[in-house]
Parts: sequence; structure tokens; C-alpha cells
Amino acid sequence: MIWFAILIPKTHGGGMTLPVYLDPQRRYRPLKRPVLHDWGDIEVRVSDQTPGESPYYRSTEKGPVLSIPDVAEPYIHPYCATNSALPRLHDAWENEDYAIVLLEDRSRLSPLMEGWTVKQSSKRQEVALQQLHWLYQMTDLWVLLTELGGRPSLMQLDNLRLDADDLLCLQRLHLETAADSLSLKQLGDTWSRLFLLSEISPHLDIAQLIQRLQQGQISSPERLRSHLDQLLDSLQPQLAAEDEEDDDPTGWNFAEEDLTVTAPITPTIQLTHAGRTDIGRQRRHNEDTFLLWLRQHQRETPNSRTESARGLYILCDGMGGHEGGDVASAIAIETVADRILPYWDQEFPEQWRLNEAIAAANTAIYELNQNQGRRGNRRMGTTLVMLLVDDNRAAIAHVGDSRLYRVTVSGGLELLTRDHELGQQSIAQGVDPAVAYQTPQAYQLTQALGPRESVRPDIRFLPILENTLFLLASDGLTDRSLVELHWKTHLKPYLAVSTNLNLAPQELIDLANQENGRDNITAVLVRVELKPL
Repeated sequence: MIWFAILIPKTHGGGMTLPVYLDPQRRYRPLKRPVLHDWGDIEVRVSDQTPGESPYYRSTEKGPVLSIPDVAEPYIHPYCATNSALPRLHDAWENEDYAIVLLEDRSRLSPLMEGWTVKQSSKRQEVALQQLHWLYQMTDLWVLLTELGGRPSLMQLDNLRLDADDLLCLQRLHLETAADSLSLKQLGDTWSRLFLLSEISPHLDIAQLIQRLQQGQISSPERLRSHLDQLLDSLQPQLAAEDEEDDDPTGWNFAEEDLTVTAPITPTIQLTHAGRTDIGRQRRHNEDTFLLWLRQHQRETPNSRTESARGLYILCDGMGGHEGGDVASAIAIETVADRILPYWDQEFPEQWRLNEAIAAANTAIYELNQNQGRRGNRRMGTTLVMLLVDDNRAAIAHVGDSRLYRVTVSGGLELLTRDHELGQQSIAQGVDPAVAYQTPQAYQLTQALGPRESVRPDIRFLPILENTLFLLASDGLTDRSLVELHWKTHLKPYLAVSTNLNLAPQELIDLANQENGRDNITAVLVRVELKPL
């Protein structure tokens, strides 16, 4: 296993003489060509001779934990653990001569400068959108690095790298000193150097933005983001006029072949999920519940590394009052999971398996209603929406009016389910939507788990052809077209793998409580990142 090592001398003039191993236990062996920087740090790639052992800064059975050097403290901040753009710490310790920090090795990733110049043959608007995407990422990183004290990390151009998805990431952190006096002016200077060294003239609007930054006319990251948003919005129609459609406000550009699976080889994937539920502002108890289940596999050899993943995600919105809806939703989740997970070995569950699992959940709730003598509105029940992901395949199933949305670069926001309610039933029979929803009865459910002896779930299978963000939502979140109105601000940013998905559910809940709040609110988000082999 190869790591990227930073050695910070404890005295000036440490030189370039490195021992055969960096540590007394002879675990980390430097490879060739260490780099000595003007400021004194030494960077070198090292080989881990015993990659299965714990890092020195964590307690082990073989010896006491070593204190972590002060220079390594920023790397253990949660930002570095949850944001893939920031470097992740592998190990850290110190000896008489050096403080030593080992990070994941990004030295072989393409420098941002190469990505900046490779687009010269593309159309001017396409180039500008891609550049704006990277500038937007740098703006977001500026905010995180301000808290970490690492803003100089963005000003070392050789420290800026591009991952496999052309997303910006940092090789290491360069920490601020007491002598530093940094503002967004310095970020503007960095952007100006990118264009100067790449010998590419910036789009006129971008050039004017950089000039305003350097003159101190934009003083906060929030204002800078607002200006970048305006530029993105103005460039999108121009790009569409050139028949280069790209509806993504971050300026991501994907070639047509990126959106089509042309070979039988399954790409490796990374699954990330987050979920949260809230009682809302008017209800006395919460009848919503959800399940997040993930199994991630990694296989690594000296020559290759592959990842595969499968996930099961269920959201249920119960009905029937206290000790009714919450019981029904809990029964549904437990029953469905018990009928799917033990049989999900190698093959993706077939439609009959999903039908059988949902039917079993319906029967369990229905029989409980019968045994307790519940009648009419006292009968407990629940909606159900479910997502299964197995590498680049997905299956969705639902009963009721809980919804499942999909967000992609190519398709934007898409609703993948159709509410089981009288209004939608009327529309399916040819009634105009405006007429179908004129009465309150239009929102009455036509299907749910538990009230009736049988149920007919909607089930469909679909491929995952690009990075995708799924949202499972109860009606407390989806009422009044809340998702459709706010998806660009509350969902689309989390399509980027560099963002912390754990923040998204609470942001959606806060929005729903502000705009609606009459019902329980639940949001489950699942991000699928495809990694070509």
C-alpha cells in the first residue's frame, strides 16, 4: 500500500537525508525522489510493509498510542473524514527530527492545470461552464478551509488535483501562519494565475468577476457563490443555443458515451446514504419510520481495486393514530426487510420476491387490524416506498403516496413513483389534472398496506447510468410541490460526491417545517457514485 508522507523538520536545515524506514518498527519505507520544498517540508511516497496494522496515533494491542503531532490535528477534523475533496489522514507521529503525516496518495492524480488546458478544443461556453464548476468548488472549499486554518491549500496550484470524476480535490493541507492575512483577494489572485499559466483567456464575465475579487469588491463566500450562480445561469442558455445541452448549474459536462452502458462490465460503485425523520409542527407523535441498509464490498490486489455495493432503503408513513400508524410502519419495514435480505445473495431480487415481501407486510398489518377489531378510520395502515440498489441496477416499489425522486446531471429532477390516490386515478382515466384535483377527496389514498386484504404495489427496475441522487420522501416533505420548487438548492448540490450528504435530510426537514409542517416529515437520500473500471 502506498501513502503520501509529509515530513516537517523540527529544526531548520533538516536536508534530504532520509532513513531506510521512517519508523523504528520498519513499517513505512520511503520510495524514490523525495521533494524538498522552499518552506522546508519534505514530501515522499512511502510503501506500507504491514498495511493491516493500526496507525501509530491510535491505541493498539502492541503498544501505547503515540501523541498526534500538532500539524496533523486539522486532518482529524470531521470535514476531512466526510468531504472527499479534502485529504484523509492515514497515520501520524513524531520523532526527534520530524513530525510525520501520512495521507492517501493523490500525487498521481491529474493536476487541475492539466484539466484547465485540456478543454481548449471544446466550445467556448462549454469550457467556461467547466471552469465555473471548479471555481465553485474552490469557493466551497474556502469556507471549509477557513475553519481548518488551511486556506493556503488553494493557492498552491500543484496541490490542486482532479479525481476520476474531474472533481477538485487537495493533495494535502497547507496551514496558515500568524503572518498570513488572507481574504478572497488571494483566491482571486489564484484564479487569475490559473488562466495566466494555462494561456487560456477567461470568458469575459469570468474575467470581470476575478477583477472584482482582486479589488476587494466581493467580501464574503456567500456573495461570491451568488455571483457564480448568476454566471452559470447566464451561460446555460448560450450553451443550449450551441446544441450543447447541460442543465446542471455546477457546469458539469458529460459526453454522450458517459451516459450509456455499452459493455457488459459492471462499473464499481460507492453508495452513500443519510436519513432523518421529524414530527413536524402540528402532530403529537411521529408515525413515519425508515430503514437504511448497506453492504459495501472491496477487493484489492497489487494491480487492481474494485468496489461493489448493494443497499436497501425503505420509508413508511403510518396512519391510524397513536399505537396505530407507528405500529403499522414498523411492521412493514421489519417484514419487508426480513423477506428480502436473507435471500439477497448473488442475484438481484426478482419482481416476485418484492411482491411477496410487500404482500407479507400487508397481511401482517391486516391480520392485526382484524384481531384487534379495528374498523373504518381506526384501521392502522402505512404507505411504503422502497429502493434497492445492486451495483448499477436499481429496483423501486411503492404503495401509497410516499414518493421516490431521482436527480442526475442529464435528467435533472424526475419523479419515479405515481401517488396511489383518487386524483391520480382520475387522471389515468383521462380526466384533466386541473379538474381531477378540484375536490379534497382527490388526495384520498386508493392503496395502503393494512386496511385491505390484498395490495398491488407498483414495481419497476431501471439501470443506473450515471452518478445519481435518490430521495425517498413522505408527504410531509412533498406536499405543495416543495421538492419540485426547491430541488436545485436542496438536492442538486448533494449530487456532487464532494458534499456531505448527512447535512441534506435536516435541510429538507427545516424547509418543510417552514413551508408546510402540518405532517410528519421524513427524508432518505441515497447517492450512487459510478466508478468506471
